[in-house]
Amino acid sequence: MVQTVQRTSEEIIDDVHSRLLWDDRIDESGIDVNISDGKVVLTGRVPTCSDRSYAEEDVYSIAGVSFVDNRLAVSPPAGGEAPGDDDIASHIRNALEWSPHIDSGKVGVTVEGGAVTLQGTVDSLWQKTMAARIAENIRGVLDVRNLLKVDPARTVPDEEIACQILKAFENDALLDISLINVHVKDGIVTLSGTVHNHHALLTAEKIAEITSGVRDVNNYLVVI
Repeated sequence: MVQTVQRTSEEIIDDVHSRLLWDDRIDESGIDVNISDGKVVLTGRVPTCSDRSYAEEDVYSIAGVSFVDNRLAVSPPAGGEAPGDDDIASHIRNALEWSPHIDSGKVGVTVEGGAVTLQGTVDSLWQKTMAARIAENIRGVLDVRNLLKVDPARTVPDEEIACQILKAFENDALLDISLINVHVKDGIVTLSGTVHNHHALLTAEKIAEITSGVRDVNNYLVVI
């Protein structure tokens, strides 16, 4: 049985600061951390869109954190000329073309004021996630709106998708399949039930995401 250890807000905040400082991917100098109503609230500014995503991932890895309210704004560093929208779009298209996993010809990229919109189709849900991550890592990107639709290369029956997900869950040390429900309808996976920490919640979602035939994942798992 997993024992839940109550941690003080000060302990959690200290660990969050330490984690952000440790992560070499992130410029944490402009990040403020607070706790409100049991939620970790991130405010301030970071230089890139990817910094914002990585910061949220790091906070969720801290024991005692059940929810992150990510209010970080992206503000490119001062000095130097910021890339224009056309340049940003061109850089994203080039990066997508270099990816061996994405058919860039099926992905449309538009940029307005540094805000990126991805449209078109990809073969899998994990490719949709990857495309957004590629865009986030381009200099000058302030936000990414991912409107890509998943059109699997082959149709997989819902029952087979559910079976494959449950089998993967069973083989993962973080997950107790007796506590998790998996429902699949038209390739859309719905996860419900409970897990013991947020890392397990994300693991379950990632397993579903990379399963063949999955079009989308609704993750209603609750951390207890």
